[in-house]
Parts: sequence; structure tokens; C-alpha cells
Amino acid sequence: MKPVSSSNDVAMDALDFDRMKQEILEEVVRELHKVKEEIIDGKKEKNYYFSHLYD
Repeated sequence: MKPVSSSNDVAMDALDFDRMKQEILEEVVRELHKVKEEIIDGKKEKNYYFSHLYD
């Protein structure tokens, strides 16, 4: 038999779930920003390499 949840418990569960979703979303955005910077840095290195290849 399941314990009866009050509406306050349900509201807290929804709030906790929303907070967890927000934390995950923020982490995904941070990781995507890192990947973007790595791609940009890689392109810069590649361009630098090729620009000096024929000097």
C-alpha cells in the first residue's frame, strides 16, 4: 500500500524535478560551450599551421 501524498509533497516533488532539469540544462550548456571553444581553437590551430606551411 502506497502512502498518501499531500498536495504539498506533490508540489515539492515538481519543484525538485524542475530544479534538477534546470541543473542538467545548465550543465549541458556549459559542456556545449566547451566543445564550441575546442572546435574554434582547433580551426585556429589548423589555419595557423596551413598559413605557415608555405612561408
